[in-house]
Amino acid sequence: MRLTKTAAGVKVFSMLPWEREELAALAVQGREWVPFSSTGKQQRVLGQIHSQSREIALEKGVEIYDRQVVVLGPVERSTR
Repeated sequence: MRLTKTAAGVKVFSMLPWEREELAALAVQGREWVPFSSTGKQQRVLGQIHSQSREIALEKGVEIYDRQVVVLGPVERSTR
């Protein structure tokens, strides 16, 4: 999914069909907020998206650039 900056904050710019379906399925399960992460080797959780309203809540100190690509779900952590 891509996020965009607006005068009012951050909102969803575009979303793939599977992302819409995943959020809808999570909403049915009662999961309101779903984390999203940056892409690439240094993935980190950037914030959360509300599964029904598509409201975006960024983590403290996180800034996004316009039309930034993010991925749904938590960053997997390796346990070594």
